[in-house]
Amino acid sequence: MHVLLTNDDGPLNDSSCPYMKYLVDEINAETDWDLSIVVPNQQRSWIGKAHFAGKTLTTTYIYTKYSTATPNPKINAYEGPFNLPQDKYAGPEWQEWCLVNSTPAACADLGIHHIYNKDKGPIDLVVSGPNFGKNSSNLYILTSGTVGAAMEAVTHGVKSIAVSYAFNNLNHDYHILKEAAKISVKLIKKLYGQLQNQDNIDIFSVNVPLIPSLELGKTKIQYAPVLKNYWNSIYAPAEDLNEHGQQQFTWNPDFKKVYKDGLNDFNHTDSRVLLNEGISVTPLKASFNIVEPLDGEISLDDEEDKTPIKAIQSSDQARHRFLITIPETAYIYKPLVDAFSQLSDFQITSDISILKDLPKDGKIFHYGEYEDLDIDLIGSNPESYFLPSYIYRKALIRKHFLANTVHHFVAKHPDSILVKAVPESYQLEVDYAEFLDDSLDDAYELRDEINAGGKTWILKPSMSDKGQGIRLFKTVDQLQEIFDSFEEEPSDDEEEEEEKEVDDKDNGVILSQLRHFIVQEYKSSPLLLSHYDNKKFHLRTYVVCSGNLKVYVYKNILSLFAASTYQNPNEVEDDDEAVPMDGHLTNTCLQESDNPLVVPFWKLEDANFKQSQKEEVFSQVCAITKELFIAATSVDKMNFQPLDNAIELFGIDYLVNDDYSVSLLEVNSYPDFKQTGEDLKELIYELFDRVVKEVVNPLVTGEKSEVEGSTLVEVLDQ
Repeated sequence: MHVLLTNDDGPLNDSSCPYMKYLVDEINAETDWDLSIVVPNQQRSWIGKAHFAGKTLTTTYIYTKYSTATPNPKINAYEGPFNLPQDKYAGPEWQEWCLVNSTPAACADLGIHHIYNKDKGPIDLVVSGPNFGKNSSNLYILTSGTVGAAMEAVTHGVKSIAVSYAFNNLNHDYHILKEAAKISVKLIKKLYGQLQNQDNIDIFSVNVPLIPSLELGKTKIQYAPVLKNYWNSIYAPAEDLNEHGQQQFTWNPDFKKVYKDGLNDFNHTDSRVLLNEGISVTPLKASFNIVEPLDGEISLDDEEDKTPIKAIQSSDQARHRFLITIPETAYIYKPLVDAFSQLSDFQITSDISILKDLPKDGKIFHYGEYEDLDIDLIGSNPESYFLPSYIYRKALIRKHFLANTVHHFVAKHPDSILVKAVPESYQLEVDYAEFLDDSLDDAYELRDEINAGGKTWILKPSMSDKGQGIRLFKTVDQLQEIFDSFEEEPSDDEEEEEEKEVDDKDNGVILSQLRHFIVQEYKSSPLLLSHYDNKKFHLRTYVVCSGNLKVYVYKNILSLFAASTYQNPNEVEDDDEAVPMDGHLTNTCLQESDNPLVVPFWKLEDANFKQSQKEEVFSQVCAITKELFIAATSVDKMNFQPLDNAIELFGIDYLVNDDYSVSLLEVNSYPDFKQTGEDLKELIYELFDRVVKEVVNPLVTGEKSEVEGSTLVEVLDQ
């Protein structure tokens, strides 16, 4: 196989191109590829797929030997440059590098057509990189010279792979780079086979995190779509005019904002995979995609464009549309499509432009991310446009709103099951760590309770998920230390490079963006099952709401276990030490294992948890869920508003205590169904099959669905 390797970082350099030599040595040592290298003669980042139009290009040549066998290699050691290829370096121990005084795209062009193809034959694959820094999210991909060279290759009929290394600091660790090169080569082999067999893929964009835990066979590699994000201006007006009296604008991209925007987006994207310390692989087409289905002649005489909309599918029977705008790679894409494909009255499409001209004889159910929903249509066409989310539901999904909802409801209903199911919550509003003391003055009852001692408390940021920012503490001093740690800033160099990343496994939080917190007494006596090494677990319960308002509990509950055996924090005598989180957090995304322990609730095996006790727990889950939605609709009608033309799936987490009582932990919108894993994905397929047939279809068509033995248990019908 003849492989052309290029980049946008230029020739070997410890500062600007520190990674490429490792990949070159790994290719030459571990493959039989015929490797040709053509790179710019200087750093050409941020240049995309540009060419210097009208410029005549020249080449020079350098030569290297295998040099990364031992630590502290001399990365920028080479012979040359020479104006022409040198025969004396033609032996197998030498690698020739061609340097071009132009852009990465020009390097791809010359490498494919002119420099090596005559002697070595046509190029089979172009590999661009590894780039010095990540190329995740559309902001970086659209400007990247690394990806630009890969795109250029495709326009010449050669498929390509763009490889980028995301670094957390500027210390180029030898062992990590050797492991990254090893993984990169194996992954390139794998992806090349897919490029040969799949016509719909032109490029793979790969991002590899340079982290201590990087390891072949253990670091998770995931397909992921591109994060959609946006710049403010990447220039800033200079204070002074230049010597000619002209206004000046300086280069000033806000990398920190882009990084924080990525932190706050928890959708499955290339950026989120990197934050989770995984390797992202994004399949791409090297083209602008035409927006269908606009067709016909455009008249400039009409006041408005009345271009007809083409039929999405030719069907005389299907009156309604199922519009799905989540990526095909999403975990729930297939179960949704499979379920709707069984309904003869629905056509399936991913073309969001149909919302511009709603069908007159049918209705649309749109499943997409929250930000993709058409807010204008929700109110103007409730009879035609149906969606998978309520718009206002903060009363449940934000923890301090939830605490308020429950507090006000139980004040009027002291016999409610929520009194025991939800621990008393104290609220803190903290903009900066130094103001914690002022916040505790407002919550003086909490301060008094903490100072009384003898209890462990749990702190939860109101607007975070996946366990981020959750901490245990016993004293006010420990609480202050927690807030101080939230405010720790990266170094200036790391900020500038936008590479100091906080990920889920760090359980971090950005204090300036999460000012609302709740504090509760920690439920320190969970049910522990010896069959599962006495690890703490919580119940992930999927709850379906329909219209205004029916509520269903999906009977196939999941049990999500912590990574290690539980230890009661109240039994730890030293109150001066911070309470470690190991064994307390049951969020699977925080665990190192590729296969965290997730067990169907009804299949839990333990002598201490019999069938009768499981049924009692499920009965409590149903009762608490019912009361919770009654509270939401009666207490905070501004922040929980069910819609006649919507459904919503919530992920509600419950804790089973050692006396078999059930406590509510939190309510999640757009829950992460991936935590079910591959082994149990049939439970998610069944969930969406039931939701589509028993909830969506009746809501949209008005046709009732009678199902015997359904796994959706109705708990509320208002």
